[in-house]
Amino acid sequence: MTVRSITRSAFIASLAGASVFALAPAAHAARNADAEQYVQTHAAEALGALANRNVSSTQRQRTFNQLMARFADMPRIAAYVLGRYGAQLRANQALRSEWTETFQAYAIAVYEDQLDDYSGGSLRVTGSIERTAGRDVIVLSEMTPRGQSRPLRVQWRVLRSGNIWKVVDVSLLIEGSEIWLAQQQQRDFLAQLDRNNGDIEALMVRVRQQTAAMRQRILARS
Repeated sequence: MTVRSITRSAFIASLAGASVFALAPAAHAARNADAEQYVQTHAAEALGALANRNVSSTQRQRTFNQLMARFADMPRIAAYVLGRYGAQLRANQALRSEWTETFQAYAIAVYEDQLDDYSGGSLRVTGSIERTAGRDVIVLSEMTPRGQSRPLRVQWRVLRSGNIWKVVDVSLLIEGSEIWLAQQQQRDFLAQLDRNNGDIEALMVRVRQQTAAMRQRILARS
């Protein structure tokens, strides 16, 4: 299978060209202070890790990876982005583990690549909207990139299981378009799986190469 290197500009262009719309909860829905605090604390911590130039790039990446793996529900997102093809994971434990690990490395690289512009800047949670009371919440925030005064809107969808919140999707404004990353990833992966007869192993080859390309780009900026 021929795999093309994915540049940052190509990634942004593919997102901006897609018809991706924000989730639309009811305007009267209540706020959730607990979810807001979760995002404020953990998102700020992750951005702080990216901005820490007192450690090596390797240590900075390792810390960010650890924070994002705790902040986001990677197994849930990994299953979601496969859509109907995710049924294969339920029947094959080894494939599920391999895909989850592969996707987590990719997703964290995407977060690092896209959020790097915000590192060293400020994050302020401005509100939240409950989609399902106490369980499914859109947290609204503003992130101001370093060296800029104009904040950009970032939305975080968080789900609660027991007493634990986890991020399951993030909406960023990229070149004027609002993009929910997990939704766009599902679209991209489904398109590839439709073309390759649902071969998740082949998809993993491509995803690993995309991850490697992003890592090279991130390293070049360090």
